[in-house]
Parts: sequence; C-alpha cells; structure tokens
Amino acid sequence: MDNIAYLLDEKCSPWDRILELVRRECNDFGAAIFDTVGFEGFFDGCVCLTVPDAFRETWLNSHYGALLRKTCASVYGSDFVDYKVRVLEPASKVETPKVSNPIPQEVKLWIRAARLKAQQATAKASAEEKLNLYEKYTFENFVEGESNFTALKACQTIVDHPGDAAMNLLLVYGAPGLGKTHLLQSIAASLRETRPGLRIVYRQAYDFLRDFTAMGKAAVDKDWAKLNELKQQFSDRYEHCDVLLMDDIQLLKNGIKCQERLAMLIKYMGQMGHQVVLSCDCHPSKFKKLSAGEHPEKNSLSHELTDKLLNPLENCVAVGIAEPDFNTRMALIRKMSENIPLVEPDREEICRYLAIQPRANVRIIEGLMNWLRAMHILNNVELNLSNVKRMLSAPKPGEAAVLTVDNIVESVAAEFSMDQRVLSSKRQDIGASIPRKIAMYLCRELTTESLKKIGDLFNRDYSTVIASINSLVDQMATDQALARRVQDIRYLLES
Repeated sequence: MDNIAYLLDEKCSPWDRILELVRRECNDFGAAIFDTVGFEGFFDGCVCLTVPDAFRETWLNSHYGALLRKTCASVYGSDFVDYKVRVLEPASKVETPKVSNPIPQEVKLWIRAARLKAQQATAKASAEEKLNLYEKYTFENFVEGESNFTALKACQTIVDHPGDAAMNLLLVYGAPGLGKTHLLQSIAASLRETRPGLRIVYRQAYDFLRDFTAMGKAAVDKDWAKLNELKQQFSDRYEHCDVLLMDDIQLLKNGIKCQERLAMLIKYMGQMGHQVVLSCDCHPSKFKKLSAGEHPEKNSLSHELTDKLLNPLENCVAVGIAEPDFNTRMALIRKMSENIPLVEPDREEICRYLAIQPRANVRIIEGLMNWLRAMHILNNVELNLSNVKRMLSAPKPGEAAVLTVDNIVESVAAEFSMDQRVLSSKRQDIGASIPRKIAMYLCRELTTESLKKIGDLFNRDYSTVIASINSLVDQMATDQALARRVQDIRYLLES
C-alpha cells in the first residue's frame, strides 16, 4: 500500500487534537471558552483562530496562551511558530429575538462538562473493550530468572511511573518464546487494575499495519466517508491513549509508510508524556537502516527498518531477554508441573532432570510438560523418574540410541571447561584427577565397555580405573556437592 499512502491526510483533524489535549488541562470555564473558539487554518506557521468578542480574546491570551502554544507545537512540530486570534465582526443589525427564561451560564457550563465526561467515559469503555489480554499473562505468573531479570524490573517500573521520561521509550527484545508478550500484557493488566483512569492500547504490529493500510485502501477506492471514519478511529485509538504497547515491530518490515507513521506516533506520545513500550526479536543495532527512498529486499530474512523508525529505537531504553539458564529452566518446570501428577518422592529430581538439558525458550519447555501430561493421560504412564528418563531417552523410529565413551569424555570436559586431552594426560592435580575419575565412573555406569578399554582411553591400566572409581564413590558419600554434580552430568548424558 506504500504507493497510495500519500493520499492520506497526515494532519488528521489537527484542531480537534489540539482541543482534546487542551481540555485535559483546563477547568470547566476554560472548556466553555474554547467552545467558542473557531479554527480558520494553519498558514505560514501560524494557527489562525477566531473568537466572538474581545473579552474571550483577552481571557484566552492571558490564561491559556502558554498552554495553547505548547499544544500546537506538539501537534504541528517544528512547523509551528505562533497562534493568532481574530475577533469576529459584530453581528448584523438584525435584532436578535429575545428568549424568555434563558438558560443560566452556570447550567450551560455544567451541561458542557457533563457531555465532556460522558464522551471520555464512552471512549474509555470503547478502549477497554478492545484490550484483549491472556488471563495468565500477569507479573505474578512470570517466572523471574537471571536471563530476564532486567526486562522484568523495567516493565514493573513502567507500571509504577508510566510516562516517566527516563523509561520512555522502552523496548523489550529477544528471540521468540522468551516472554516478551507476557511482559507487555502484564503491564497492561497491572495498569488496568492500579490506574483504571488510563487509556491503554495493546496491539500486535500486524494490527497496527492493518489499521494503517485500511485507510490507504479507502483512499484508493475514493470512499471518502469510509476514509474519514477510519482516520478518526485510528486517531482515537493510537493518538489519544495514555499507554501504547505494541508487540513484534519487526513485522512492519515491508510497510515503509506504516513505519514512518509509527515513528511520528512515538514522537507525539513522547512529547505528550504518554508511555510507549515496544517489543521486537533483536536489539536495534542488529537492524539494517534503510535510508529515504530505499526499500527492503524482497523475500529477505534480514532485519531492516527505515531510519525514521530506527532513530528513536537507537536512543531508547532497550532491555533484552536471553535463553533461560539452568535456574530459570528449573523454576519454569517446577511451576508448569504443579498440575502434572509426577510421583511426589521423585518430583524434584524429575524437574532437575528435565531442566538439565538446555531449552531454547519457554514454549519448548511448555511443550515438553504438555507431552508428559499427555503420556500420563493417554497411555496411563506413571510419571516417576525412571519412566520419565526412559521416555525422553528413547530413540526415534529408525534410530539407535548410542552413548559412547567419547560422548562421556566430551561432556565431562565441557562441564569442567577443560581440554579433553587433560583427562588422558599424566597430570595428577585435583583439577585433572576429579574430572578424570568422574569420566571413568560414568563410562563404567553408562556403557558396556570393559575396564581395560576404559583404561586404554585414559592411558591407565584397569586396576587404576577400579581404584579411581572406588575413590570417587567414597568422595561422593561425604561430599554432596560433588555427588550432585556427577548426577547432573549423568542426567545430561541420559537426556
């Protein structure tokens, strides 16, 4: 739709927007004054206004001049210079008919204030109806870990101080399935509960793209009534909200004009002190910046955004979520397994066994837990440690599960961050002897290789192998940390 986007009026109802923003800052009498102000247009950097009499001109300039200038600048940007007020000529000499029992001014003000509150209540109710959130996506259900600690705290800060310049704009980035959507929706859920007066908008990037391109289609079809309606809906939803949360903005890659409109919206929201939180799948530095007139490569998988959108992203507060580490995986599995009938004496060991294997994201862990639940329901499998290990280590059809001494040596060396050759060397210090004993012990426990062949692998005779294994068994009996580490290596190999 980029080729028709120029048909859209980028300054959609500027005076209506100015009035909306000004009314938030003035009292009922001020609102009544602005009801009499007319808008003649925007010429040579000046907003041209009319008032019916000199009294209103004086009141407007003395009480709301600064506010009006600030608001006009936020809407028109650097193009704005000042505003001008023209007093309308007195009405013609046609005698105005006298009205019996005129409505008192106080009543008129009350009516206007009541109408304004009703409009705001209707807009708020409309916004809340469109705020579709997952019930489980709350901060209480978010599992905190080292891999997501900073992002979680940043999002919680937004709830405490929405619109704070120090945290606006906030960008949460990370690979799919790590919890970005969970965090953005948690912000919305918490704000809705703690600050019910705020207008909150949560949208996927595709929703924003669809809303924007719908206006372009109406312009191409020359359906002006539909276009005006869509423009008003777009303005009401995105420009009049207090908090905007938008997921996966990398999906706007092919919408050049849409990216530019989002950049304008981010700038406008920042100027008004309204909060914006975005998410994407990588840090802004990973995107290729497209200059003016440049278009993304077709069918390209690279990350590309226009310079207009990347500029604010490069200067924002960017917090990342990494692949869950062991402790985070353990916490996730504990929480997700609460409703799974694991055998209680084995529950903690099963969780540890499942957490040992690296998992790229939360969705994979969730899929694993769903699979275990299905095995129990469909096949009536008792979920004890032995059965869980057997099911997860079972080879796929057509494959054979083979665990070799080479696999064991490689895993032990990786666990202790050492070269594999050290295990077969003549070194006798504790830094080499303990890993060597563990490797020998696991080779004996997990393979069918003879003691002689195991000895040959480590350049030792079989009697040395027996002595090393017995020595390790005695050490594990008194050193729980060592025993735990050996067991974890074994879980990793078995899984």
